[in-house]
Amino acid sequence: MTSSPKPLPDQWTINLHPVANLTILTLFDGAGVQREIGFHPLTPPGTTDRTVGALSEIDEPELRASAEKLIDTFYERTTRAQVNADAFGAAVPDQQRLFDRLRSVVPGCLIELDIDDETLTVILKLTAAGRAAGALLSLMARWPGFITANGQADGVTKDSDGGDLTMHLDQSRAEDFLTWYRDQP
Repeated sequence: MTSSPKPLPDQWTINLHPVANLTILTLFDGAGVQREIGFHPLTPPGTTDRTVGALSEIDEPELRASAEKLIDTFYERTTRAQVNADAFGAAVPDQQRLFDRLRSVVPGCLIELDIDDETLTVILKLTAAGRAAGALLSLMARWPGFITANGQADGVTKDSDGGDLTMHLDQSRAEDFLTWYRDQP
């Protein structure tokens, strides 16, 4: 049994941009922010660059099918990102308490959570400047998951820019770090 195609959310659009023999389909939200991009091969000659606010505005069945796939992909990716974010929340239900404690140990530490656009998993980003950068590096060095026998652990990146230090931890490393940190004095 086939499900009917999902409609475009209210105020969202799809831009159809033909280039050579393909069409680039770009999904925009109501604020004009790009949300998803896809491609339709073998675009017939005469296809025009246009923006549509409904699938019914796309007369060509194959191109409409590509637009439907674009919308489906957006919803699938959104669902996957939400599942991963929920899993992170379940693994670290006390994250706010841990973040507050981390800020007291590393004064001025900027703590951000984001979603990786490719893996759709949570990223924990910790940024500290000056002396706080040293405190952050010292804390990370104490965490057994930071260094492996082959060097810095996969899923952890360290960037230095002037006096700033930024640590990026992928979802599994962030969960491991915060679980370890929870038990630290």
